[in-house]
Formats: sequence, structure tokens, C-alpha cells
Amino acid sequence: MDAHDHRAAVRQLADDLGWLEDHCRRQSDLAAHAAHLRMAAALTRNVVGPAIDGQPPRPLFIAVVGGAGAGKSTVSNLLAGSVVADANPQAGYTRHPTAYLPAALGVQWPSYLGFLGPLTRLSQTQPANLDEDVYQVKRVPAPDNGAADPLSDFVIWDCPDMTTWASTGYVSRLMEVVGLADVVVYVASDERYNDEVPTQFLHHVIRAGKAVVVCLTKVREADAAALTEHFRTEVLGRLPPVPGGGPQKIPCVTIPQLPADVRADPAGKAAPYRIQLLNQILVLCPDAASTRARTVRNAIKYLESAGAGLLEVARKDLAEVDAWRGAVAAGLTEFETRYRTEFLAGESFRRFDRTREQVLEMLELTGPGKYLSAGLSLLRVPYRYARDFFAKLVVRPAMPSQPEQVVCAAALAAWLDGLQAEALRRSSSHPVWKQITRGFDGGLKTEVQDRFLQIFRSFELKESDELDRAARAVPELLAKSPVLLAVIRLGVVALDLTAAGAVVWATWPPNWYLLLLVPLAVSLTRQCVELGVWQVVDAGRNRLRDHREALLAEHLAGPLAAWLNDWPTSGGSSVERLQLVLTRIPATIRDLATMAAQQAPAPTTPSSLSPSPQTPVPEVAAS
Repeated sequence: MDAHDHRAAVRQLADDLGWLEDHCRRQSDLAAHAAHLRMAAALTRNVVGPAIDGQPPRPLFIAVVGGAGAGKSTVSNLLAGSVVADANPQAGYTRHPTAYLPAALGVQWPSYLGFLGPLTRLSQTQPANLDEDVYQVKRVPAPDNGAADPLSDFVIWDCPDMTTWASTGYVSRLMEVVGLADVVVYVASDERYNDEVPTQFLHHVIRAGKAVVVCLTKVREADAAALTEHFRTEVLGRLPPVPGGGPQKIPCVTIPQLPADVRADPAGKAAPYRIQLLNQILVLCPDAASTRARTVRNAIKYLESAGAGLLEVARKDLAEVDAWRGAVAAGLTEFETRYRTEFLAGESFRRFDRTREQVLEMLELTGPGKYLSAGLSLLRVPYRYARDFFAKLVVRPAMPSQPEQVVCAAALAAWLDGLQAEALRRSSSHPVWKQITRGFDGGLKTEVQDRFLQIFRSFELKESDELDRAARAVPELLAKSPVLLAVIRLGVVALDLTAAGAVVWATWPPNWYLLLLVPLAVSLTRQCVELGVWQVVDAGRNRLRDHREALLAEHLAGPLAAWLNDWPTSGGSSVERLQLVLTRIPATIRDLATMAAQQAPAPTTPSSLSPSPQTPVPEVAAS
């Protein structure tokens, strides 16, 4: 895959995750998933994409995050070794991220496609409370004494405060920077170190695979040990275990409430607090290459887990689509039932009456035998007239059935009315039903009826061919089997002659009035033959009914039901996009993971995110 292809894949994945995030935010019960999707999109744009593109590991990024009033700006100044961030007691003062660029990095700054997603860089310095989707970059002045900067490879980000997961404001800017970060410094104050939203955010950052250092601020020296232990138990103790087993170990440092003159001199009077913080960061980041490789590996793991959990995001949407399809299936069953009871049950298929007459004509003898058949037919005339007369008195005339198209059109109208009523009933419960309701208001019913008329024309042609084929089946069988036909003819004549002979033998010596039983006998045998032919022809009629019902399901009702099933997920609807996204995201993640693995160097350090707090760390000399 060339550069253009993999960049397009990164952009597509980030766009799909962003769309899915917006989809979750529109539903209150799915809003909690929005933060995970925003993190996944940020990792795609800012970590995975650059790694596949071969971007250099320098600079590394430190994100300073925390709740309102925790002291993030003070910690950012400690990291920079200079007063660069605007420390303000007003809660929520920082509304957009600001990057502090060390002098040692020169003019290096990431410029790859998709960097920080929707955030644009400010060209002029602005106050930290500017509430727009922007970020700004400020230069950290070089130390006056010319000492080396321990964080010369790092860009320090002072991030906005945390508010709520459902926010689409500056918290989304915070998530974008956290996705970019190689190390996250989590700042919590003595008074509010266990607030719910910041604690949830910390857990989420750690699940995303970010290296984390906790910084507890405004702590009294006497309470430092107790507060640290309590934080480990109540906050970090609820973290999920690491894949290898056992609790995760996150380094913690404490910083007391610093006087104004100490805060104003981060590299001098505040050096002891700065040193312990720098030590923990440097032990997590021994060099730029291995640190960035760890960031990329953990980002891929997070994306893979996100891809596996996408079904949960769409479960309710898919359940509502299944409910719609269930309503369509119920309407389909009712449609087929009405067709069967209102049309097929009363349809006699008169073409089979002609078939019966045709078969009876074929059973008459030919050649010289036709005179015998004519004589026997003459004997049956009185019985035939009497039978027809009494049949007219007893049998009620058959009621003409409704035309097939009328029955189907009425059944379709009832089907659509039922679906519209169900959509109206559920329209307030989910956007899928609201979309279906709008569809009915916008002419969906007319569209289905037009489609029905188009399909019905071809259905009628298939029906006509099938009726003619079924009606010709028996005559064609007899015509193709002359031996069978001759045997049946002889059998019919033998039955008539046997019946006549039996009457003569039973009444011997015959009287003229007893001979009247001969026409009755041959008439009864003829009636038996006609009943047999009727049974054969009627069996074909019943088979045609069954086949006509199957034909309806295959060529008329089935296609209409399939079209109705797919309607909510077609035509550019949100559900169609959802299904496309759910299919595309896992495949794209797998492709990007493969490409990232090919680009990644062999790991040189353990993949553990954080050392034990007891791990000795190299001391950083104070400036």
C-alpha cells in the first residue's frame, strides 16, 4: 500500500470513528461511548497515522490534564522550568490547549495531515480562556545559565479542564491532545482528588495505554504520605489489572501549596518539586524512539479493542431495525394469508374444466370402436339429463371470486397501514422509527404501491404460463403414452360392457322393463370414470394452488418484503451509514495494525506503562 492509500485509510477510519461518536451523542444512553470513540479517532490521527507515514519520533508530547482548579498551569510551568502558562484561580479558565515548545527543538513542529484533527493553530497569542477549536504554540525560553533542558525532546501541553463526558465543547479538545500524548501528567488537588469525572477520565486514559504520572498538588507535607496511599487505594486501586496480572503501578508525586515567589521560580526555588516530577517522566521515557514505539503499540491495542466493541454501540440501533423487519414479516404473513383465503380458496381455475372434458374425449374409442362408444353414450342420455336437472336444483351456483390483483392490492394496503401504525407508535422511542415515519409522510406508501404494480405484471405472466402448463400436463401425458391411453380406453369399455352384461345375467330371462337397468348401469360406470378423471384433474388443480402460493412468495410478496426490510438501511440513511461503518472500521483497523507493525522497530524496553513507585530513578540536577 502506497502513501496515498494508507493516508486515505487513516483519514477514513478517523472520519468513521468521528461519525460514530456523533451518532452516540445523539442518543443519551450511548453518550458514554462517545469518549472512547473520540479517543480512538485521536489515536488514529495523531499516533497511528504518523507512525505508518514514517514520521520521526521527536518531539515527544506531555499532556498535563486535571480537573478545574487542580493546578495544571503550575505543573506545566514546573515541567517547562519557566513561567509560561497562565495560572488563574478561576475554575475552567483554560479553554483550549497550549503547547510549550522547548528552545532545543528549534523550529521542528508536526505538520502531517490530520494533526490534532479539528483543532487549528492560532497565528497570534491569545488568552487561555479563548473558547474555540484552536491551539496555540508558545516558545519556552532557554535557561539563563545555559544548562541543558532535561525535557528538550518534549512538547508540554497545558490542557483544558475536564467537565463531562457528554460535552462537545473544550473537553473534545482535551481528548485530542491526550490522544497525541506520549506521557500524561494527571494533576489532582488535595481538596478534589477523587472527583468523579476526573477519576473516570484517568481510568480511561490508562485503558488507552498512555504512560501516566500522577501529581497531587496543594498537599501539606505532613499529609503527603497518607494522601498518596489513600489516592492509590481509592482511585488507582479501582483500575483494571494489567494483561499480565496484578494491579497497575502508577507513579505518584506530591507538590504542596507553593507560595507565589516559589511558583514564579520553577527552576530555582521550586526545583526540588520539579526534579521529582522530571525523574518520573524520564524513567518512563528513556529515549524518543522506544517511547514513541510504545505509544504506537498501545494505540493499536486500543483501536483493536475498540473495533471489537463496536457492536455494543450499535446494538440498540440494530435491535430497532430487527423490530422493523419483524413487523414487515408479520405483515407478509398476513398478506399471504389473505391471498390464500380470499383468492386461492375461491378460484376454480376453469381452465382445468376444459382439461377434464379433453381427457374424457380422449378416453373415447377411435376407429370402428367409435360406434360402440356412440351407442353407449346414447344409452346414457336419460341419466345425464336427469343428473344435470337435479344438480341445478341442489347445487348453489359458484360465486365469482375477486380478481387476483384486487385481492393483492387490498392486502398490500392493509400491510402498509399496519407498518405505518407501528412506526407512528414507536416514533418517539428511537430515530430509526422516526425516520420510517418521515418516510411514510414523504410518499413511501405510494412508492411501494408503484413497485407492486411493476412486479405484478411480471408475476401475472409467470402465472399464466404456469396455469397453461399445469392444465396441459394430463392430456400431454396421455398423448405421449399411446399404449397407456389404449389400455385405459379398453378398460373403460370393458367396465361398461361388464356392467351391461351383469344386468342381463342378473335379470335373465329379461323383461323389457328390466332392460331399462342397462342404461342406468352404463351411466353409473361412466359416472365412476368421470369421478376418477375429476380426481386426477383436481389433484393438478390443488398442486397449482400450492405452486401459485409459492410463486407469490417468490416473485411478488418476497421482493416487496425484502425491499421494505432494506428501506431503513438504504438511501443514505443513518442506519445504512452505521452498518457500513461497523463493517469498515474493524477491517481498516486490521490493515493499519499490519502496516504499523511493519514500520515499528524492535522494542528495546519493556512494554509496561509505568514503573513501580519504589523503582530508583536517576536524579536530575537542579538548574
